[in-house]
Amino acid sequence: IYILTPAYANKVKLSNLQNMAKTLSYVQEHGYETLESMEEQLAELKGQTSSSLKELKDTEARLRQVNEQIHYTGQYLANKSVYRQFCRAKHKGQFREEHPAEIALYESARKFLQGQSADGRLPSIKLLKAEKEQLLHKKKEARKTYHYYRDYQKELNTVCSNVDKILGQARTRQPEKQKGADIS
Repeated sequence: IYILTPAYANKVKLSNLQNMAKTLSYVQEHGYETLESMEEQLAELKGQTSSSLKELKDTEARLRQVNEQIHYTGQYLANKSVYRQFCRAKHKGQFREEHPAEIALYESARKFLQGQSADGRLPSIKLLKAEKEQLLHKKKEARKTYHYYRDYQKELNTVCSNVDKILGQARTRQPEKQKGADIS
């Protein structure tokens, strides 16, 4: 059993008053006239956080595709000369036995790249690397945007909860869990 001392009770009251003062200062600083205006802003922030997370995930997905294309294009080009020798060889079976890994890598890369290309042409490594650099930059900016909205949303959610407590309202707000893994 814990017994609250008057000193501890005063410390808790003081801490609560300080949090109320910070909350009131935040509300005035940001120009919120009503609880509804704060909740509207919070709802808008949730939408912006969600859309910025979607943009980040889409960019990461495209980056994975480009990296895979770069990988298979390199694999294709590295084994192309062996495959040409195989095509010109008089004893294809024997040549295939001597170079099974190179031929298999070439064929799997060719199959993948043909499946990725609408016109059947091999993508340029130079263009793929340029696209990768653009995507890396876009990912960095999307991550900054997402973190900004996520942090602002958390902050406003806390302020709304504090206002509810100050007003003695029974609503309890739970911090929103983001869908998928949290991006750090």
